[in-house]
Amino acid sequence: VGRSAAGRALSEGAVVSAVAASVRHLDTSYDGLLMGGVPRRQARRRIAAGVETVLREWGWETEAGAGH
Repeated sequence: VGRSAAGRALSEGAVVSAVAASVRHLDTSYDGLLMGGVPRRQARRRIAAGVETVLREWGWETEAGAGH
């Protein structure tokens, strides 16, 4: 992505949001919560700390709430 003009034009915030979304779906119970009937906002609140932890472990500087 970063080699193309479009990839270079991505803002850091957009990249962090995309990575956080990937972490949310692949590394947390988020999808299971949704399938279990938990409302989206509530599910995101439940897993937000886990997303933040993974991003920090990977060395990403995040704003509070990147897991949302």
